[in-house]
Amino acid sequence: RFLKLSKVLASLSILIKCIRASVNILFWSLCLLVMIQCMIGMLASQLAQEYILDLSKPEEKRVELFIYYGTFTRAFITTFEIHMANWATPCRILVETLGETVGDIFIFYRCIMGFALMNVIGAVFVQQTMSVVQNDNDIMILKKQKESEIYNKKLRKMFTMLDKDGDGMLTRKEFESVQTDSELHDWMSALDIDPDDLEGLFHLLDNGDNAVSVDEFLNGATRLRGQAKSIDMAHVLTYMSRLDRQVSDLHRNSYHSSNTGDCSKESLL
Repeated sequence: RFLKLSKVLASLSILIKCIRASVNILFWSLCLLVMIQCMIGMLASQLAQEYILDLSKPEEKRVELFIYYGTFTRAFITTFEIHMANWATPCRILVETLGETVGDIFIFYRCIMGFALMNVIGAVFVQQTMSVVQNDNDIMILKKQKESEIYNKKLRKMFTMLDKDGDGMLTRKEFESVQTDSELHDWMSALDIDPDDLEGLFHLLDNGDNAVSVDEFLNGATRLRGQAKSIDMAHVLTYMSRLDRQVSDLHRNSYHSSNTGDCSKESLL
């Protein structure tokens, strides 16, 4: 229960961090949006006044136009409805009262604001959220742990499929069944493990008892995953350097012993 609770709180922590990092963008986005909607609201309200005050027009249409555009506040709220909710009704009221030209201008405005500006603002929020996720230490650790858990689950499932007799140990014969099973071969390749050299792979996983346990398989497969890493190459170079020094020392001692006539084991070592 504690582990489940910690995972839930970790997700909540990520959400709070993303919201906190987006406060500045949210503020300036709202300022830009409100400024544009104020200008559009004032313009729409002024255009509607002439029709609303014209008593020769149908009263029903004048009332509908007044409800949406009669005052600055009503027009301002309508602009929010255009962007966030249903824009068809306010557009049809303009077409039926002020004419199709105004309706065409309205649709053009809706396309620019709805499809361009609003999507750009949304993309900026997504980019900011991804930046927080990629740079936060806790999130990176959580992501690595999640990836490791998923990878280990896949390895355990592969181990179960390879373990034909179900004794919890992989023999050389069971391990070499990958060669004849194309599905296991492709699965091992998908897990970023080279299935072409099974003999060498089994030798690296085995601790000397000619059988591979589930822990040996998980630990070994995790180390052998992918291409050689920098630290692996550093270990190899360090080992080769030490081996080279030992061979040089052995050669020098051997040469010295041959000159002095002392060829005992202690003099060579």
